[in-house]
Amino acid sequence: MLNLLRATTSALALAFLHTSASQAAQELIVKTDQTQLISISGTPGAVVIGNPSIADATVHGNKIFVHGRAFGSTNLIILDESGNQLTALDITVQMGGQNNLAVYKAGARYSYVCAPSCEATLQTGDLPDWFADIRKMDGQKSGAATGKTSADSEEAPAAQ
Repeated sequence: MLNLLRATTSALALAFLHTSASQAAQELIVKTDQTQLISISGTPGAVVIGNPSIADATVHGNKIFVHGRAFGSTNLIILDESGNQLTALDITVQMGGQNNLAVYKAGARYSYVCAPSCEATLQTGDLPDWFADIRKMDGQKSGAATGKTSADSEEAPAAQ
């Protein structure tokens, strides 16, 4: 009786470990403003991202493009058309790029991309006023590209 109990307990433990290992999420590391391509077996029916402000995904057949939006961690679950899980990923988005530069001045951070000249860029954690000025200039640039007149867009921020 004791041997049967031990054998049953061992079999249940092995089954649990096998189930846990097969359900464990894979890890994917993506840089901000970059995309990673993953291929899956099967046709996705649903792709769900835990926090779409950190990462986003685009589906093309059985390929998934994972886009790094902002640094942080989230997860991605892909289901087939019947609702069965095809894969699960733990996603970590890191500040990235060998050309990225952060300048710290009087406790404030300013972000740049230098390739080869340094240009200001938006990154979470920058000085709020700096971030707002860059966002405003980007909005004016987009407005000009879509045909808005200068009277339709906001005034340019003061020079620093």
